[in-house]
Amino acid sequence: MPVDPFSTATEMVGLLGAGEVSSRELVDLHLERIERLDGRLNAVVTVDAAGARRRADDLDRTLAHAGPIGPLHGLPLTLKDCWATAGMRTTAGSPGMAELVPHADAEVVVRLRAAGAVIVGKTNLPEEVTGQETANVVFGRTCNPWDPNRTPGGSSGGAAAAVAVGLSPLEVGSDSGGSIREPAHCCGVYGHFSTSGLVPLAGHLPSVPVDDIGADVDLMAAGPLARSADDLALAMQVLAGLAPLAEPPAPERLRVGVWLDAPEMAPSREVASLVGAAADALASAGASVREAAPAFDTAEARDVAFQLWVAASASSADDDQHAQVVERAARTSAGDRSLPALRDRAQAMSHRDWQGLDARRRSMTRAWAALLGEVDVVVCPVSPVPAVRHDPEPGEVDSVDRRLARTIDVDGQARPYLDQIMWNVVVGMAGLPSTVVPVGRTAGGLPVGAQVVGRPHADGLTIAVAGLVGALVGGYAVPPGFV
Repeated sequence: MPVDPFSTATEMVGLLGAGEVSSRELVDLHLERIERLDGRLNAVVTVDAAGARRRADDLDRTLAHAGPIGPLHGLPLTLKDCWATAGMRTTAGSPGMAELVPHADAEVVVRLRAAGAVIVGKTNLPEEVTGQETANVVFGRTCNPWDPNRTPGGSSGGAAAAVAVGLSPLEVGSDSGGSIREPAHCCGVYGHFSTSGLVPLAGHLPSVPVDDIGADVDLMAAGPLARSADDLALAMQVLAGLAPLAEPPAPERLRVGVWLDAPEMAPSREVASLVGAAADALASAGASVREAAPAFDTAEARDVAFQLWVAASASSADDDQHAQVVERAARTSAGDRSLPALRDRAQAMSHRDWQGLDARRRSMTRAWAALLGEVDVVVCPVSPVPAVRHDPEPGEVDSVDRRLARTIDVDGQARPYLDQIMWNVVVGMAGLPSTVVPVGRTAGGLPVGAQVVGRPHADGLTIAVAGLVGALVGGYAVPPGFV
């Protein structure tokens, strides 16, 4: 039977289980859409059509004779091109890995295949999996499906764009500074940043080898992107064994904090209005909603979170680069809070200094815990602005120096380009789950998302509340021209 390519993954799995569509038919549907539409986006960078069709045919035979092997039986999907896929190229957007074909799957991929998923291909990302935009010298730039002149976000930008236009019903991203949340916000889809340590990172290349089981990378978490909150919940069952909530949260029993006012992180008027309207919709549905923020100085939190984010990736610098940073850091004043100075000090810091920074983080984590003892979830922005225009130098989007030199426009004021990550890292440094829900579009037609933040291991709740918000304010919509 014909299947709507914008059906949710949950709906597709239901059709597969009922025998109303075959896995082969779904695979062919998505392969046809990739071939026809991806030239406008450059979201999918590797396609294994033959392998996907063989896998689909095998799963169709298995379903007919023995039933489903798991909750994703026969579902085609793509994966961010940092997850090691045995027998399928995995590049991390890096010229040095351009022809790498891993010998084994990442643990995330092992779990997806065991659940019956069909890996159709891989999606674009910035080099070395770092950047607020999605481009590299191997595959070029990925465009935003709502405006080709703008970024889909990064680093899971290809993943979010593919989901948004029906090239894939489900994706798995990774995030240390907003790399799931920002693309979800920019492309108008749902995304989930999971509780720290919940989804395994083994095989997240190049930072985590396939055999590094139990690896814990500071600030980094993995999670799904999809067109519905139900799909996020389905994916988290597979990726983390997360049981669905016994019953959906009733609005009248929800306590919601709304955090929009944060010095040095303030969102644009349009973003604040749309996020605030989503909170108002919860209030109209019966939830107890009030302004609430964690009791720490947001300027300090921004500085601590940013330095932790920089420190988490500092080991990738070679000895000469590190020596240069140490020399620059020694010349900065301790009172210089500019992002370049904070970056240099964070890259050059001693372990003793990092421990002091971590102690400040733990104090702020306790402030988050106190707030999340008073409310069930906190609704806040993902970014101060919607999707920004492409960097004119696509091969440089991973460069921290370049990102430090660039600015964004927030209501006519030039602000640091990296302000785009600040709402994300202030949440992420505390290891909290956060679900992004589309909450509307700007006057210029660009999507805006909101974060729904919860206490550790309340992933099911943040996903469910995001689903409630989406139902109240509209949630996912198909980008124009991609039907």
